[in-house]
Amino acid sequence: MIVQIVLARILSPEAFGVLAIVLVVTSIADSIAQSGLGMALVQKTDADDRSYSTAWWISLVLAAVLYVIIFASAPFVASLYRIPDLEGYLRVLGIVVFFNSAISIQRSHLQRSLNFKPIFKSTTIAALASGVVGIVLAFLGFGVWALVVQSLLQSVVTSLVMRFQLRWKPRLFFSGREAWELFGYGWKICVTGILNVLYSGVSELVIGRACSASDLGLYSQGRKYPLAAIGVISNSIANVLFPTFSLVKNEKEVLRERLKQSLAVGSFMVAPLSLLFAALAEPLVAILLTEKWLPCVPIFQLTCLSNSVLMFQLVNLRAYMALGNSALYLKLQIIKVLGGGGAIWATAVISHDIYATAIATFVVGILSVLVVDMAPARRILGYGALDQIRDQMPIFLLAIIAFSAAFFTSCLQIPYVAELLLQSLVFGVVFLGGAKLLHFKELDQVTHVASGLLRRKS
Repeated sequence: MIVQIVLARILSPEAFGVLAIVLVVTSIADSIAQSGLGMALVQKTDADDRSYSTAWWISLVLAAVLYVIIFASAPFVASLYRIPDLEGYLRVLGIVVFFNSAISIQRSHLQRSLNFKPIFKSTTIAALASGVVGIVLAFLGFGVWALVVQSLLQSVVTSLVMRFQLRWKPRLFFSGREAWELFGYGWKICVTGILNVLYSGVSELVIGRACSASDLGLYSQGRKYPLAAIGVISNSIANVLFPTFSLVKNEKEVLRERLKQSLAVGSFMVAPLSLLFAALAEPLVAILLTEKWLPCVPIFQLTCLSNSVLMFQLVNLRAYMALGNSALYLKLQIIKVLGGGGAIWATAVISHDIYATAIATFVVGILSVLVVDMAPARRILGYGALDQIRDQMPIFLLAIIAFSAAFFTSCLQIPYVAELLLQSLVFGVVFLGGAKLLHFKELDQVTHVASGLLRRKS
């Protein structure tokens, strides 16, 4: 996030708009190349060295085929968006599919054993190395190329560092039986991944075609930072939830209790942080990104508000997958893409307006989680949507009260730095003070985990 903030201060919205187009294409390629094999390996009870080696070579071959397609289609995409240099950007950043495929298999090996330290080290080193190079190139005036090189280098370094930390190495081995078993679970995850990209990315492609690269840059950046900020927590939780749920998938009562606890603690962290960032949107954007990015504030706020219900989606979907129900995961995604995605794309095409598209994305995002993702919960998990919402309602009500108190302090018309500090203070006092006063057990759990981590660190 720090790297992206520095780059945003140097580069124009148009540069980020061009990168957004390239990232949609490479993200679709990533989903196909990985084919859900990483998740299939984590979920597979008897995964062994043969399983991992088979998955490795499948991903490598798929990545090679997909890169050839990206390379050949790059001129057409460049002409479609009337951006001549887009051809070069696509062909260079397209190389990332090889390294992301490797990372997927390497990460699954570490996740399966709940060994997250190498993942942390490799991603941290990669962020630092690629960030320094990207910032230097941006200062030297390389524009979009700075973003392309930074994105590619991050994947390259992550894969190489993880390679040296992982004891497992791919062997020259391929098993048709293993491949069939992995694809039996993984192809649904693959299709779901493609649908995920389409769901979130097609509106960006439409905006880039119907509006301008600058408009797309504002839209993508307005969504990027809230998603990245909450992703720090949600991705960490998700990495643990799937293998943890998979370990107890045959013990329904234990799984249900872990689900309840994960949802409560996760919501206690994600919901208030999402609403806090929504309240702080204007001073945050002005201070960190400079005032040239202020037009993205409404998009930033709507994205934060939709993130507040993210834990309901995260916990339920990970539980479905841990039970081996990847077909349900695919079915839910198809419903969301055809219904919600269609509404978002239609709004972008008709309105040619980034704010109308952001509102449609917000409404669809909330309904997708509360109506679609949670619908099978009672039948499959024995813990229905209404029960889940009722259990977390006190957290959300308190977070909304804290948001309201912090948001109205913006009426004081004070400098951005003072406004940021005052809003943060007001929100923290109201939410944490209320949680303490009302004896929220989630506060004690989060405090206990944090103090335990600090003791281990010391």
